[in-house]
Amino acid sequence: MKHSKMIIQLSAAVLLACASQFFDLFGATELRIAGRIESLGKNNAITILFNEKPAEKSYYIVRSEDVCGTVEVLSVVYDRGGRYKYRVVARYKLTNAMYAPQIRAGADIALLAMTGEIREYPDETRGEEPAYRKSITTAKDGREMLLVPEGKFVFGSNAGDRDESPEQVLFLDNYYIDRYEVSNEDFMRYVRAVNVKPPASWEGASYPEGSGGLPVLVTYYEAEAYARWAGKRLPTEEEWEKAARGQGRASGAEAGNRTYPWGSSFDPEKANCADFWAAEKTGAHLKMRFNTADRGLMPVISFDPEGASPCGAANMAGNAREWTSSWYQPYKGSGTRQGSQYRKYGKQYKVVRGGAWYSSRYELRVSNRETGGAPNLHTDNTAGFRCVKNADIIDLE
Repeated sequence: MKHSKMIIQLSAAVLLACASQFFDLFGATELRIAGRIESLGKNNAITILFNEKPAEKSYYIVRSEDVCGTVEVLSVVYDRGGRYKYRVVARYKLTNAMYAPQIRAGADIALLAMTGEIREYPDETRGEEPAYRKSITTAKDGREMLLVPEGKFVFGSNAGDRDESPEQVLFLDNYYIDRYEVSNEDFMRYVRAVNVKPPASWEGASYPEGSGGLPVLVTYYEAEAYARWAGKRLPTEEEWEKAARGQGRASGAEAGNRTYPWGSSFDPEKANCADFWAAEKTGAHLKMRFNTADRGLMPVISFDPEGASPCGAANMAGNAREWTSSWYQPYKGSGTRQGSQYRKYGKQYKVVRGGAWYSSRYELRVSNRETGGAPNLHTDNTAGFRCVKNADIIDLE
């Protein structure tokens, strides 16, 4: 223990001068945690994967028994399903440029305790929070994505249908979501790039003239394939709902919980739905702007910013229903089970969210759940979609 304290108090200069000797003399390996570099970003940002939880703010970077530099831990996230248990976002500084080739994605490194000051992180969160850009444009599909900041939010509803309960507070890490639904024009770029069969909703090799800006209607597997091509994925229904409603408030709390993306009260001027088309004067400026008088889909950029969600995503209520990656299952703690009313529970149907241009105001609620995939996920093409991606080190400001 005495030797361990001596090592912790050594200066960086001493470590660099005697790197090859002190490991053998003092057993410094007991103070190291082994990890693997996942990725590097701008401004010396780095993501490292570990099976042990880093407990301190500052470490020395060790490779091949050389002290290459220092690292400042920004956040520690517990990864339940990954090969490694902890994902660390940090910033590093090399002691010499000669070590730069050793700091690369896929390289195995070790972190050596630097001080005796312990920094604890809750399993779900954070030390000093890294700043992610509020919006990004992804390279493959050239589409804008908006940051949904990490944190807790209210999921579900005790005031809606039984399959929406119980209302609960969940935590999600930072992620990005498409600002707009994927349009016919967006999907055409994918069809041409990959040379895949056009969706059946086009009824031909291309979408109908004049409908390039409308949401594309596809099957679940077509949506999933597009997302994979774009380097993204389909959102879980938890991710979809948080992007649509923001943090929210639990039942019984002060008034202000979001029932719709724009707030707690329904407004037919803010979504393409049945009420929007019920009266000629409703949304007249939008109908004129987009030169449409017929009930149906509207361009993905419509109702922006009028009906945008707290993160800025448009048309999360109405227009086209949207695929999620979640199976239609009861929520944790739900009293409902598969039966006469909820016989669809299981792994046959995916959850679709948001309602459509023909939906009622009740169906536009951010917590409302519908099923997609009848008769199967290969042929049901009545929903559109938008994609998400995890916030990565390259997205730091």
